[in-house]
Amino acid sequence: MFLVTLVSALCIGWLRGGSLERVAHLPLRWAVLLPVPFLIRATLLHAGAAESGILKSWAPELQAVAYGMLALLAVANRHLPGAALLIAGTVANALVIMANGGRMPVSEWAVRVAAGGADRATALTLLRMEDSLTHQLLGPETRFPWLADIIPLPRPFPFPSVASAGDVVLAIGLMWLILAAMGKRASTAADESGRLDAATGPAERALDRFGSL
Repeated sequence: MFLVTLVSALCIGWLRGGSLERVAHLPLRWAVLLPVPFLIRATLLHAGAAESGILKSWAPELQAVAYGMLALLAVANRHLPGAALLIAGTVANALVIMANGGRMPVSEWAVRVAAGGADRATALTLLRMEDSLTHQLLGPETRFPWLADIIPLPRPFPFPSVASAGDVVLAIGLMWLILAAMGKRASTAADESGRLDAATGPAERALDRFGSL
């Protein structure tokens, strides 16, 4: 979802005449820490992660570290456009994950709507066998179910998946940040002159040219 959001934002920003270079020069605070939570998440999401006794034992704590760092980084960069949404989305996801033992609850209905064929069977089997260190099936005992992964994103979405309310808020914040950072094409003097001529009639233009005579 976030890859689609990022690519879409960059394309829209480019079409508006924005600059990719400006994104590279965003005034990020504590940027050196940014890769850490994503590396933690990537490790826990790895196909063989559940086979590691150490990762399995420490998965909830690692999730807490990852989301704690993401929330901290979002707060540290609250001066950036869209930061409030990035903070809200991160906190929403962290809340439901930590309230449910360190794993994000996933709606079986949403998985069935979003995925098809082998992908659906694989995802549901993984969730039912509790072989995922980051996700679990949503059930009657789930806390904050409205913040869980309950929003299906089926085709024609490029990568069918299931998202949470926090994910949606994060995506909007990311889109806002990228578009604001890229800016848009600046109006030139010729553009301004053309708009002025279009807005004024022949009589007004004549008076403007010969009024000093």
